[in-house]
This record gives sequence, C-alpha cells and structure tokens, in this order.
Amino acid sequence: MGWVDRIPRCGPLFIGGLYALYQTDLIKAAGITHVLSVIEYDPLLQERFAHLQHFHVHADDDPNVDLLQRFNEAVSYIDEALKGGGGVFVHCAMGKSRSATLVVAYLMWKFEVGWVDGLEWVCEGRPVCDPNPGFKEQLGVWERMLKCEGEAERRRVYEEWERTRFKGEWWEWEGRARGKEKDKVKKEMGVAEEAKEIEMVEKAKL
Repeated sequence: MGWVDRIPRCGPLFIGGLYALYQTDLIKAAGITHVLSVIEYDPLLQERFAHLQHFHVHADDDPNVDLLQRFNEAVSYIDEALKGGGGVFVHCAMGKSRSATLVVAYLMWKFEVGWVDGLEWVCEGRPVCDPNPGFKEQLGVWERMLKCEGEAERRRVYEEWERTRFKGEWWEWEGRARGKEKDKVKKEMGVAEEAKEIEMVEKAKL
C-alpha cells in the first residue's frame, strides 16, 4: 500500500487518502488528470490544482449517509475520464471507506461483478479498504439495482430502500454487521450439513 494505489486491471484508476492529493509529484507521476473527492469539505486549493478536473461528492464517513444517491454520477465521472484517456484519483480522508465504496460501485457497474468481489478487487490494490457497514449495505442495494430491467425498476428499488432503511449509532451498525456475519456462517454450516446428509443417504443406497 502506498499513498496513491492503483486498482489492478482497469486502467489508470487510483485510490488513496487526502494526504496523497497534496503530493503533487506523485499525482503527476501517476498521470492523474481527474480527481473525485468524497469528503465533507472542499479539499482542493484551486490555484494549486487548476490543471486537474475535479468532481466533489460531499459526504461524511457515516453509515447513515445516503451515498447511494450519488453512485450514478460518480461512476459516470470515472468512466468518462478513463474513456477520454485520463487518469482518475478517488480519495476520501483515509482512502478506506468512502473512496472504496465509490470505486467498488464503479467496478460493479462497469464489469458486472457483485459488491463482495468488487471489494476484494479494490483490496488487491489497497488492502486497507473497508467501507463502513452502512455503505456496504448500500453496495448491496446497488447490486440489486444493476440487475433491474430499466430505470423505473431501479428507482423503485432505491425508493423502497430509502423509505425503510435502518438508521442508528455506530455501535448499532456494528452489531447489525456482526449479526449478519453470524447468520451467514450458520447458513453455510447448514448447507454443508445438508450436503453431508445427502452424501450419507446416497452411500447407504449403494
């Protein structure tokens, strides 16, 4: 992991934290022409970064923040920049949660991968990436939206989630995440036990 980490196998797409943005030599050496900032304040000193294209998503690293509503804009910005021959640097404060969420959303949209595979892909380039529990949930909703037939159905999925979504304190989100992980393990164990029972029945028939 470095200051400016490249996402493998998808062109000059980079991810990192705020500090890396001010390492102008690194930004120049990487061929970065476009910056996508996912942070609650404007990080650019205009006179210093006038040569860079900039798109700003105002968002705090809070699981209650609706970052999903900005996914379409963010992935379009990344895609158009890369298609135009540019290099894109996506950053938040630490290069771990907000920026990772938008890069995963792009990989899902561009390469038709699920959010878990998309996050693993991003972690190949920057292992510390780990969106907060709320953003992971939103990536799951995005995955459902991308499977919809048209815009009306995608809008319905989004509005249903937005209307019923959970909001709470960090400790409540972390508890929900642990509960989901336990449910996943139980389900996997149940499938394994069922497969074992079927195998035993088949052997008994021989």
